Amino acid sequence: MKNSVRIMALALLMSVVCWFAIGLVDADTQINIVNQCSQTISACQTDQSGQITSYALGSGANQLIDVGTSWPGGLIWGYPGGSADPTDCNTAKPQADLAEFTIGANNQDSYDLSNVNAYNLGLLINPTTIAPPGNRSGLECGTPSCTINNITSFCTPPNTLTPTPGDGCFNVNGTGTTPTSGTEAFDTACPEAISYSNDTTGKVYACPTGSNYEVVFCPENTILQMNKKNIAAEMRPVYPIKPNAMNA
Repeated sequence: MKNSVRIMALALLMSVVCWFAIGLVDADTQINIVNQCSQTISACQTDQSGQITSYALGSGANQLIDVGTSWPGGLIWGYPGGSADPTDCNTAKPQADLAEFTIGANNQDSYDLSNVNAYNLGLLINPTTIAPPGNRSGLECGTPSCTINNITSFCTPPNTLTPTPGDGCFNVNGTGTTPTSGTEAFDTACPEAISYSNDTTGKVYACPTGSNYEVVFCPENTILQMNKKNIAAEMRPVYPIKPNAMNA
């Protein structure tokens, strides 16, 4: 009798563990967008649907977004100022560096930073919760970052400064398939970011689906860095979709 009770208890425990593990894999992915810049910025997001959603973030503010269990072609970028206008987001997109995500492909997330189009604001992607069996090692659940401190002095020919709203530096040869002097400038400044279309070796990161992330603008501003516990305690509500959205 005692043995049968123990067997039933063990079976129940294994069922709970299995369901818990399945829940971790099936859990929605949340991405916390953090503004560590000294100014207000507009953060933008889109995916394969083409719908652009925007958020005005003051210095030190954050916005938590829920992208579900599948987010193919996910992009996050930003530009200076608080207009949070999806039309401005669309204009700024080719003038900005991008945080790129594919969430939930074969139970794996992939992500990277891209300067293929341009650079305008410092960016960092950091897994904040790593789903099993992930580990933080190299390209597995790693934390790529890119910061160029003085865009004006950095942006020399063949690259050119962008107009507003992006206020960045165009990577003139970034969409090409081979490196040039222009793309090498970006690669030297940000070796963890993609500098031209084929520059993906050692620059695309992966983490198990079910992980959560933060995308930090201006990660170089350590004075404005928040303790992760405080971020979790002070997060804005989760918004899968925001009213001021448009289709690109």
